[in-house]
Amino acid sequence: MTRKERLNTTCSDTFDLVIIGGGITGAGVLLEASKKGYKTLLIEKGDFSSGTSSKSAKLVHGGLRYLQFFYFKLVRESLVERNYLLETYPHIVKPLEFIFPLYQSSFKFRMAMILYQMMGRHDIMPNYSFANKEKTLHKLNAVNSENLKGSFSYYDGITNDSRLTTEIILEAKEYTNAAALNYFELINSKQSDSHYTLNCLDHLNNNHVEIKTRYVVNCGGPWTDKILDCLVPESEHSMAPSKGIHLVFSQNRIPMKSAYAFSSYANDKRMFYALPWEHNSVIIGVTDTEYNGDPDNIEVNQNDINYVLHGINRFLPDLNVTEDDILYEFAGLRPLFKEKTASQDKTRDFKIWWNNNRVISLAGGKLTTFRAMAKALTLKLKDKLEIKPAEKIGHSNINKTIPDSVSPEKIKHIKNKYGNKDIYLFNLIHQNPELGNWLDEEFQILNVEIAFFIKHQDSFYVDDILNRRLALGYILNKHPKNKIIKEKVRQILEQYKELVNNER
Repeated sequence: MTRKERLNTTCSDTFDLVIIGGGITGAGVLLEASKKGYKTLLIEKGDFSSGTSSKSAKLVHGGLRYLQFFYFKLVRESLVERNYLLETYPHIVKPLEFIFPLYQSSFKFRMAMILYQMMGRHDIMPNYSFANKEKTLHKLNAVNSENLKGSFSYYDGITNDSRLTTEIILEAKEYTNAAALNYFELINSKQSDSHYTLNCLDHLNNNHVEIKTRYVVNCGGPWTDKILDCLVPESEHSMAPSKGIHLVFSQNRIPMKSAYAFSSYANDKRMFYALPWEHNSVIIGVTDTEYNGDPDNIEVNQNDINYVLHGINRFLPDLNVTEDDILYEFAGLRPLFKEKTASQDKTRDFKIWWNNNRVISLAGGKLTTFRAMAKALTLKLKDKLEIKPAEKIGHSNINKTIPDSVSPEKIKHIKNKYGNKDIYLFNLIHQNPELGNWLDEEFQILNVEIAFFIKHQDSFYVDDILNRRLALGYILNKHPKNKIIKEKVRQILEQYKELVNNER
């Protein structure tokens, strides 16, 4: 369904559900609601995943560190969901070795590893292992060797959080009863006995649109309270978000092929993760500080940068990493609840609660458990909405064959990166063979990927494509190809905006 068709439907129909918030939580609810046949619309005031879900630690994990707080249920559930995502979305969620260097007795950590492995008893990952000091330094000789006892190695998952979110939304939109609109903001609302009327602003056209829905699902994460102010003004505020920042470096500067977990060296019980990521980059974070400011204006300040650099240089003293080595920095908010404990000790579990008889909120949790959260929410709706047969959109207008002009190397690239969504890309190349050319061979990006993001994943701006769909923005600002690649993306964007403008 095109954006124009979605808007026409939005104005004329009454939805079963309108989900507010286009991050991974809202995307998960959209998919689960679609499968149950609910007529569902997801709206997001910015780009999909532009909030917390593009600024996470990129981890799909059981939560090893939560064992110290005895969050056994959360860890078990997270391990189940981690394995599901690894098996279902192997082109986006991938296994990664994590190395935990030890500077004190290994007994406590060994017990945690045994428990972690037992809780994932149907695990698809390799077992943990221990390496002595010499073997640890052989893997990364820059590691601080003073008092080093050795290291534990275990496996968890890593993902492109934004791409996972947009793929879940696309998967949901393959049902006839589901739709999603980005750059579409809730302004205010009015409740009647039978439904809610939502007054929204379409930022792309600067038009106000009214939507009718039987129920509203608030999946705003750190924006939960702000959304409730528009829906149920008398609701108490319940969120106390914490800010987490990450710094991005080149693997040429910090060479690592495995992820490393290490202390912040700030006597605050915080752990950092250093993760080898896309485009030869390394992401290091995360901080955890209470945040009371505007969630739309989160900044990485000098104290944040100094804090992370201090931890890096204590862990990797020979590298002498400086602020000049930072390629990119980003800050996100965790949707935590008000509690008396410090932010780093607060539970990462989720909560679902009714704000009135037509508004339900889902907040908390973590990226890994988005599907479990969505299933739990739709279960709350079973007595209010009748489950109907869900019908998938047919692909009779899509040429699913692989174009003869596409080389085996490019076929492998598309299949490895887009999984069963490869049919969309091959169809676009059938329509325009030039899309099968490399936009940039060094970064392994095809022209067709840009067209796919525009045509099927609602990308309207260069930033949508570079910072979220491709994650190139993480390393591009200091790269000599910065302007060239941005211009190439802009040209394809303008070309395809013209082609699909009437549709949208």
